[in-house]
Amino acid sequence: MIKTLIKNNKFSIAKIVVLTFIFSGFGIGVLSYINEKLLAAQKFDVMVAVQFIALLLLFLATSVYANISLTNFGHKLIYEVRRHLVKQVLDTPNAQIDAIGKAKIIASLNNDIKTITFAFMTATGLIQGSVFIVASSIYLCYISPKLFVFVAIWIAATMVLSAFFMKKIHHYYTLSRRDDDALQQSYNDVVEGHRELTLNQHRAKLCFDELNEIGIKKRQSMVRADIYHALSDNFTNIMLLGAVGMCVFLCVGLGWASLQTAVTVSLTILFLRGSFISMVASIPTALSAKVSLDKILNLNLAPFKESFGFTDSLSKQWKNIEFKNVNFSYPDKNFSLTDVNLRIERGELIFVIGKNGSGKSTFSNILCGLLRPSSGEILVDGVSLNDENLRSYQSNVSAIFSDFYLFSQTLGEGSEFASEKDANDLLKLLEIDKKVQIIEQRLSTTALSQGQRKRLSLLIALLENRSLLVLDEWAADQDPIFKRVFYREILPMLKQNGVTIVAISHDDAYFDVADRIILAKDGTIRELVGDERQIASKDAVEKIKE
Repeated sequence: MIKTLIKNNKFSIAKIVVLTFIFSGFGIGVLSYINEKLLAAQKFDVMVAVQFIALLLLFLATSVYANISLTNFGHKLIYEVRRHLVKQVLDTPNAQIDAIGKAKIIASLNNDIKTITFAFMTATGLIQGSVFIVASSIYLCYISPKLFVFVAIWIAATMVLSAFFMKKIHHYYTLSRRDDDALQQSYNDVVEGHRELTLNQHRAKLCFDELNEIGIKKRQSMVRADIYHALSDNFTNIMLLGAVGMCVFLCVGLGWASLQTAVTVSLTILFLRGSFISMVASIPTALSAKVSLDKILNLNLAPFKESFGFTDSLSKQWKNIEFKNVNFSYPDKNFSLTDVNLRIERGELIFVIGKNGSGKSTFSNILCGLLRPSSGEILVDGVSLNDENLRSYQSNVSAIFSDFYLFSQTLGEGSEFASEKDANDLLKLLEIDKKVQIIEQRLSTTALSQGQRKRLSLLIALLENRSLLVLDEWAADQDPIFKRVFYREILPMLKQNGVTIVAISHDDAYFDVADRIILAKDGTIRELVGDERQIASKDAVEKIKE
């Protein structure tokens, strides 16, 4: 990802490099002017002073411009990183997202992006300092090769020990970032499981203690990183000041060079001191950003694709969907769906029944294209479903799962917003128009009871106007009166409008509404006919025999 982003911004990078070298050149020019003009001056010269001020202003202007250019580039790059990451998440199959862990992804979107952003904002010190140190070293070599060798050895020794500090800092930043993922999961447990924790104070205390334990480990890692950071900063500062003293001693005491040269070298080192300290100080931030970037790159997300578009190769007027010898196994679970052979005709109303863990939800996820068969195939009008036409197939599907997420935007068919009239008509049909209004293509509120939120989710799904509607125990939270409206009026109306409905349901009193009843049992899927269907209609699932 980063390589691609750098390649796409190579001209901006080239501009920054050129500006940085120009800025460094003016810095060396200032040092040279001090050495050759100011230190050699016998009396005050207005022209010399004016030239020096002009040179300082040019140095300031190029420094600020280079800094702003680098900062703007950093903001742009971070924007692109965030955009790429979110698009990759959207393009990654649902099963892979579950395998990665939603908490880990959210931690990267929040913490890692923040860390990388901060690193880019401090990168000016690292980049400009590095270039300026190289340029200043060349100037030192020019005015006094012997002193240059001494200073180079002195600074090299400084960097060797600093490298040890940096290694320690990187280690503790890595441990801290690992704890961030665990903290994110703990926060999620506290918020999402708040009701359950309220009812069980022992569990609440356990979660609280675990969260605190992780927090202590993170704090200890950060404290250790800060200690090595402080050691690195202060050690570098003292060593540079020591270099100034040694250069003066070598020049004056041992006669290596003139006093003027000693002053020039000292000024150069002091001039470098700010850049060097800034560079060293920014390295821990860069190391922290590297840890965060590695976390992002190791998420195993789908490759980045710019467009949301897809080839709509499957007809919207499809006639049937066929499961042919479909098998599915979870990689880390002991459950499998085996030998599913089923044909769904356009416009059918199908109920799927079965006990918990029987395979109902797995079947519905495969039907939606969210899970791909381990073997066998799914055919749409005889055309096998594959990676090339999967998006086209999914564009025909709306689904409301038991753990649904409710969006507020009222989208219609395709990418257009639904008309307010259509939305308001559905609000009335769902008997929720007194609770919610449509304002600027959005629901006015989603803070309702679970049953009412499910009605809103159905509204959102119906506005999409898709030909296949998958419902996972949708009516479970509805009151008896509206439940009857749903089964006796709404579902038949949708069927009449050409919508194919596959609904997971345990409401045996309404099984007569269905065209077909499908039983999920121990990882198998089969249709109930004859007496079996009659039995199911009397007592959903429990009286179904082998």
